[in-house]
Amino acid sequence: MNAPANVASGRAVERVLSSEIAPVGTFTVRRALPARDRHAVGPWVFLDHFGPFRATSGKDGVGAHPHAGIETVTYLLSGRNEHRDSAGHTGIVTAGGAQWMTAGRGIVHAERPLAQNESERTMHGVQLWTSLPRLLKTMEPRYQRIGAEAIPTASAGGCDVRVIAGAFGAVRGPAEVLMPTFLWHAAIAPGASLEAEVPEGEEAGAYVIAGEALLEGGVRAKAGELAVWEGTAGRVRVTNPGRAPLEAMVLGGAPAEGPLVFHGPFVMTSIDQVRAAEIAYRTGRMGVLEED
Repeated sequence: MNAPANVASGRAVERVLSSEIAPVGTFTVRRALPARDRHAVGPWVFLDHFGPFRATSGKDGVGAHPHAGIETVTYLLSGRNEHRDSAGHTGIVTAGGAQWMTAGRGIVHAERPLAQNESERTMHGVQLWTSLPRLLKTMEPRYQRIGAEAIPTASAGGCDVRVIAGAFGAVRGPAEVLMPTFLWHAAIAPGASLEAEVPEGEEAGAYVIAGEALLEGGVRAKAGELAVWEGTAGRVRVTNPGRAPLEAMVLGGAPAEGPLVFHGPFVMTSIDQVRAAEIAYRTGRMGVLEED
């Protein structure tokens, strides 16, 4: 899937970040963001790769917990996932779908596997967070259920790109975004290359789910690594040099508005905002989500 001939040369790779194992709920994940050397790629400030693991309905999952100042996005590669939150939103997605929640001023949510058949027992996916722009940190919470059938695919030259958010060429994803943001799930056949234009002023990275990626300058990234391209200008290129399929999440957008103050499930722009979110949660102003 090649870019037009008049597109500028590809971006160099700034760095390749290795993920770290971290516990979440009843399972462990590979955490690629935030990293010591890089806190964000565009507005994306968090990336967990979970599974594949065999889930037990009613036992596995992540119980009720708060968020503020961010959006959370859970994209499923396999399985079936239920979202519930204290604003009354509920939604179930299967493989290829996404749960997209805007926490804003604060919300409590929970997610859990909810398999209906044997094939849905294997949970595998990626959870990401965006940091909201400064002026939207305390907006009202909202939720978008994005079913697999709503996500379009651009296919050519051995590449299939599912466009969840933003645009890939003429194909636009269904997510309603609050800042310049893109999120693509790319499957690249052996020997094929994905080339894409990224709008001027936007950062970009590629997290390798499976296989190995060959990038500008001969840089390679393997499964569990996040390659971050340099700067905010120029196209990006990902080649599959191996014999096995390559799967990657390609993500980015306008740089996150700082400062970024991370404190557990909150990402704010000041310590005072973090304290206000903690008080709102403890006093029930984020609402209550009953376990069932």
